[in-house]
Amino acid sequence: MDKGSMRKFKRLLYVVSLVVTFSACQSLSLKQSTSVVHDEYLSSGDFLPIESITTIDGEILNFQLGKRKLVIFFATWCHDSNNLFNALNNSALLENNDIKIIAIAREEDIETVTAWRDKRGIKVSLAVDNDRSLYKRFASGGIPRLITVGENNKIIKMNLAEGQQQLEKIVWQ
Repeated sequence: MDKGSMRKFKRLLYVVSLVVTFSACQSLSLKQSTSVVHDEYLSSGDFLPIESITTIDGEILNFQLGKRKLVIFFATWCHDSNNLFNALNNSALLENNDIKIIAIAREEDIETVTAWRDKRGIKVSLAVDNDRSLYKRFASGGIPRLITVGENNKIIKMNLAEGQQQLEKIVWQ
């Protein structure tokens, strides 16, 4: 193989490795053939461990009793997270006044999330968890993560929402 062909091959290999790395929102070892199973620290019936959160716009959201909540952990760079928000932006969930939706960006800053929201036209309340301290209460890894919470602030279901038909993974019972 000549030097030019070798350089092209190395570039191709680099691009393929980037695609593999960022196509799923979690890291897989090259020797791994199945997706990673992450530990979850909360179960159905546990109370939501967040009482309030400040959005990227400075609004304090209280997770009060009496309203169902959909809590989403995501990352702006994650392909599956972006697909989820595209689906969510076009869903009837946004019109349901009985559900409060809050999305929390894991290990990101306000400036990045604000620019991402503005570029994509995201329509839900957004907050950041820049040091992963909130996320660590829920799981060891994996995004986007959907957490449905009942009116009593008890977790109904926590799902990793990778792949297709992500909104179908939202469970209210």
